[in-house]
Amino acid sequence: MRKQILIAAVLIVVVVGIVIGWYLATQRHVGHLVAQGERTNILLLGLDKAGTTNRSDTMMLLSLAPEKDVVLISLPRDLRVKFANGEFHKLNAAYTNGGAKLARQTVSLLLGIEVPFYVTLDYTGFEHLIDLFNGVTLTVEERMVYDDERADPPLHIDIQPGSQTFDGKTALDYIRYRGETGDIARMARQQKLIAALLAKGLQNEDFASTRKTVKEIYPYLHTDLSLIDLYDLAKLVQELNLDQIQMAIIPGTPITIDEVSYLEPQTVEMEQIVAQLIKEIDLLTPDEISVAVYNGNGTLRAAADTSEYLKRKGFKVLPASNADSFEYEETYIVVLTETAKAWVLQQVLPIGATVVSPEEFAPRYEKLPAAQTGTDLLLVIGAGFTVENG
Repeated sequence: MRKQILIAAVLIVVVVGIVIGWYLATQRHVGHLVAQGERTNILLLGLDKAGTTNRSDTMMLLSLAPEKDVVLISLPRDLRVKFANGEFHKLNAAYTNGGAKLARQTVSLLLGIEVPFYVTLDYTGFEHLIDLFNGVTLTVEERMVYDDERADPPLHIDIQPGSQTFDGKTALDYIRYRGETGDIARMARQQKLIAALLAKGLQNEDFASTRKTVKEIYPYLHTDLSLIDLYDLAKLVQELNLDQIQMAIIPGTPITIDEVSYLEPQTVEMEQIVAQLIKEIDLLTPDEISVAVYNGNGTLRAAADTSEYLKRKGFKVLPASNADSFEYEETYIVVLTETAKAWVLQQVLPIGATVVSPEEFAPRYEKLPAAQTGTDLLLVIGAGFTVENG
C-alpha cells in the first residue's frame, strides 16, 4: 500500500513538473522577449467607471526594446476605428465591449503592429501610485478650472498656476482636466506627468525601492504580465537616459457621423509615427524639414546656438529670434505642416519637447514673431534647454 502511495505521489510530482515546464516554455512574457533583444508592445489602459461599467478613459501604447528608445504613444479615445468584425466605433468602445482582449486587437489593427500585452489601472490605483512616489512635481502655466456634475462622484477641478507637488488626488484632477482644448491637450499633460514620474524614478538608483513600489501597486493592476515581468520592465526603464524616451500622439481630424463626434485618424501621419518610432524606418530626413527657433528662456545666444546645432544635424534652419517672453517653463514644437516632422526634430533634441498645433498653442502662437512662408516647425526654447557647442 505504501509503495502504491509513493508511486502515485511521484507521478503527481512528475505531471506537475511537466505542466509547469510546458507553461514556462510556451509563455511569451515581456521579460523573455526583451532579454532576446525583441521590441515588444504593451497597451496601457486608464479606467474610469460609468455606473457599473468600466471605460478606457486613457489609452497609450508602450513600446520598448533593450538598448533602444522607449516609445509612448497616446491614442485619442474618440478615434474612429475599425473593429475586428468590420464595424466602426470610437476606440474607447473596444474595452467596454470586449475588455482588454478586444482593445489590444483593435489597437493592433489600427497601428499595424502586434500588441501582445496589456496593463489596466483605475483612478484609485493611479492616486495610490502617485502617493507611493510621494507626489509628482509639475509646472501649471494657467489656472485649471473644470466642473462636471454628471461624473460619479461629481468632478470639481481648481488647480492654481505655478510649480507645485501634486498628491494622488490632485494629479488625477490634472490629467482629467479638459478645458477648451479637449483631449489632445489632456494627452499632452498625461505625457508630461509620466515624464516627470520617470525622471523622478530614474533618479532613484536603489532598485530594491523600485521593486517595493512595483509590488505595492501590483494589486491595483489588471494585466497579463507577471510580477517578475513588471520587475524586468522597471529595471529596463531605470537604466534609461531620459533622452531615450520618445512620446507621440496619434493625430486625428474632427468629424461628425450620424450626429456622433469622432476623430478620423490622419492615416499618413499615423503610419509615419509608427514607422519611425516603432519600426525604426526613416521616412523623413532632417534636410526635408525647415525649423524656426525662438528664444523663450532668456539665455544669451540660446536661439543662435540651437540653430547652429540643428544645422549640424541637417535641418533647414531659418533666422532665429526671441519669443514673446523669456518665461517659458517648457520647450515646445509648434507644427505648421506635418506632425511627423515634429517627431524627427524631437528625436535630436537634448531634452523633451511638447508637440502642439497652433490652435493648441494659442494665444501664445499669435504673439510669436511671424515665421517665414514655408516653415514646417517652430521650436520655442524653454527653461533648462541647452545644446552642445561646436
